[in-house]
Parts: sequence; C-alpha cells; structure tokens
Amino acid sequence: TTTTATTTTATTTTLTSTSTTATTTTTELCTLFCFAVVRTEGYEPGLMTALQQRQISIFACEEYAVYGNGGPLWVGAVHARELQADGTKKGNMTENGTTTTSWLNTQIFLEAWNLVFEDGRWWKHAWTVKVDPDAVFFPHRLKVRLYPYYPAGVTDGPARYVANCDRSWNGEPYELKIFGSLEVFTRNAVGMYKAFGHRCRESLDWHRWGEDFFMQQCMNMLNVEAINGVSFMADNNCYPGACGDTSKVAYHAYKDLGSYLACWGQSNAAPPAPVQQMVAWMK
Repeated sequence: TTTTATTTTATTTTLTSTSTTATTTTTELCTLFCFAVVRTEGYEPGLMTALQQRQISIFACEEYAVYGNGGPLWVGAVHARELQADGTKKGNMTENGTTTTSWLNTQIFLEAWNLVFEDGRWWKHAWTVKVDPDAVFFPHRLKVRLYPYYPAGVTDGPARYVANCDRSWNGEPYELKIFGSLEVFTRNAVGMYKAFGHRCRESLDWHRWGEDFFMQQCMNMLNVEAINGVSFMADNNCYPGACGDTSKVAYHAYKDLGSYLACWGQSNAAPPAPVQQMVAWMK
C-alpha cells in the first residue's frame, strides 16, 4: 500500500464587479481512506495498474489499499495484499434466498474488511470508501459532497453510511440501498461494524447475497444512519448518467481502459459543479 497526498480544500470565487476584483473562499475538506478488491484474472489488474500510474481513482485519496482476490498481485508499484477466501460465483435468482445475478462475493469482502481493520489507517480518516475497479471515481468531489456531515478535522461523529440507489424492482417498496460500485462509511460506522459485525454474520442468511446487500442489511441491523446519496452516482445498474455531469462523484461501469479514461477525461475537462450547489443538495 502507498500513501498519496491530495488536495483537501474546495475553493469558490465570487466576482464583486465587472473588474478583476474577486473574493475567494477556501474550505478545508475531510480526508478519505479508500480501498479496492481486484480479481487477479481478467481486466481488473491492467485497469487498476493504469489508474495507479496516473494517480487517479482511489490513488488520489489521502491513503488507500488494494487487496488481491485470486493470488499474488501487483497493481503498478503497489503490492496488493492477498485475500485468503474461497472463489466466488454468480447468483442464480431461481435459487431461494439469492438476491443478485452478480457475484456472490460476501465472503471475499468479509476478508477484505478484516484486512482493513488489521491495517488500521481507516481510523485516522473521517470516511472509508470501498470502490470497484470499474467505477470512474473522483475523490475530491466526494469530499465536497460529504462536507455538511463531517467538516475537516472531525472524525468522531455519528455512525453513518451513504445509500446510493433508491430504485424499485419487481414491485418492491421504496428503499435506500447500497450499490457496491461505491460504498462510503463514516469512521464510527466502520467502528460499529468492527465491533458488532459478528452479529450480522451470525444472524443474517448472507451466503447467497452480494456483499453490498450484506453491508446494507448489516448497517441497518446495527442502527447505522443512512445518508441519501442517490445523487452522488451515475450508475448503469441504478440511474445512468453522463460523464460530463460533474455533480456526480463516480460513474459506473467502465470495464476497459479506453472507455474508462474517456469518461474520466470528459468529466475532468467539464465545468465543475458549483461547490455551494453541491453542498446545498446534501442539506
């Protein structure tokens, strides 16, 4: 793992006349510990290596970690700690208790969270963020969106997580959900899971679940407050969105390097959303 410094301020400029006079306000933002789980087979190692070389996505967080699923792995210059867990398979909705046609990967992420706890750096930051390799992620924008909840320097506050989808399928009731492309937790939410997550593992029938559904159910079981972060994401699995919409903090899913970098480049070059507007949306 590697520590990377990043900008922790948001700057707004207000013109006071038609001349060159301007007033600039700088707001200090919170810090992030980010991590990703990377399958050793397929497209993910090459994609994550390119991101590491460019210092974008999780590699633009203050601190980060990469965990390898399937064997030893290097992601560019970063050594990924190997997860010791059985392989995963995709869900079959015809089987009772299955909640997804995606990966039944809860066991893998139970082990990943154990490594996060062992690492310990999450404790120094207000927020811990799990990011999928194919999510085009802008950490600075996320920090702006989180500012109303934890101003810079504040780490000891309410246990909260960000729910990033509220779509209903098959007549299900409206419910805020965690979609696994981007999972965001306050330090005390992670602390709650570290201390009491065993209750979730023992009480919930999670073996046919995706890890995001498990974390959602566990957070609710532990009475961790959900923040409505539906507007954070442009996710093709929930609400799609354009890469040029810079009010979004992440765009999912871009599984090949060409499309990933095209989305990142378009979003990075687009006019930034006004900081005041982004913060106001969350109040």
